[in-house]
Amino acid sequence: MELKGIKRVELDNGLVLLLEKTPNTKKAALLAGVRVGSVDETNRLNGGSHFNEHMLFKSNKYRNAKAIAEDLEYSGTVINAYTTWKYTAFTAKSPSEHLSTAVEVIYQAATNYSYKEEEFATERQVILTEIENFINSPERYSLTGLFIPRLFEGTPLEKKIEGTAQIMGAVGREELEGFKEKYYAPNNMVIAAVGKYDERELISGVKDLFGSLEKKKIAPRDSAADLRNKNRKAAEERKDISQVYLCLGYKVPGYDSKDTYALEMLSSLLSEGLSSRLYQELRDKRGIGYGVGSFYYPLDTEGMFLTHVEGFDPKRLDETQETILGIFEDLKKNLVPDREFTGTKTLMLSKYDDSLEKITDRAAMILETEMYGIPYDFREKEKYINGITKEDIREAAQTYLTDEYTLTLLEPEKRAI
Repeated sequence: MELKGIKRVELDNGLVLLLEKTPNTKKAALLAGVRVGSVDETNRLNGGSHFNEHMLFKSNKYRNAKAIAEDLEYSGTVINAYTTWKYTAFTAKSPSEHLSTAVEVIYQAATNYSYKEEEFATERQVILTEIENFINSPERYSLTGLFIPRLFEGTPLEKKIEGTAQIMGAVGREELEGFKEKYYAPNNMVIAAVGKYDERELISGVKDLFGSLEKKKIAPRDSAADLRNKNRKAAEERKDISQVYLCLGYKVPGYDSKDTYALEMLSSLLSEGLSSRLYQELRDKRGIGYGVGSFYYPLDTEGMFLTHVEGFDPKRLDETQETILGIFEDLKKNLVPDREFTGTKTLMLSKYDDSLEKITDRAAMILETEMYGIPYDFREKEKYINGITKEDIREAAQTYLTDEYTLTLLEPEKRAI
């Protein structure tokens, strides 16, 4: 949607630049996003988007890796990058007078399709270590390594963002370069800038650099999202853990649904703070779980809604599952009490205000609005949340918290008797 007060500039080659000036800040946040993620990868190249993200700030024909780091960081610019299922982004938070350097470096990184073999080999080892660390973190692995692939089994979303050690250990440099060159095209990119900057200078800089790139033909993604749920269960045993890590959840609609904010508030009722239902019932009353939570994560036209309990006694598995489902049943049958209803809204919006005050978070919201075609203005969230009724919450619980759910367990290896 067109965001009021945010300037949208589209270059002839299809690149979109989104600009928002915000008061009371000395810096600018610049996010460059490319519509490529794990959903676009073949099985042979699963993890390739993440690998290419790692290579963004390596040597190119303009600067070596050390010069990139020094030119940015010595000018006060904080850099980062991340990969999702559906896009890759690299970020720069910079003093306004040095933003042009960040634009230049991001352009050079995005158009580098020739990696140095020694840097490629070194970064492969970093990625393999990252994958190993991920596997060794049961909290993370139980969610993105076990639950999400099971929930979206048979769809592109089942692919792991970081790939596997086997695939990333075998991928060739030229394969990775070719994959990047295919997707890093101007008509597949969005740049968002938020904060303090010289608008004319920024637009001119982006046009001078990115405007020289040629459009490429990008194959459209399959937009059909299969949101049917069915009972799926997966359990993985590990020798190196002594507790259970549980995830229970559903495929649900994404940003194009009228229920988006009701689902978000439903998640908040379950897990927003120490007063939330899951925390009260599992942690406070029963002492179950080191980490307890729930979240709604929209992904374009599809999303996920899940509850997770991290690190609890295997003997209390049935009790844990029954408690969660019991909380769901109460939300389906009864209206939320007044104080809990209004208090949860207040806490949700307070935390959201904190995010809006961070220019990098704000730039990410602008970027995703364009990337996903989100039909809501993120700055009007208070209006949408305040418009939710108790009946909306009960109806959402009845519609989505059904008996057809995916359950995954990461649990200790059972000893033979």
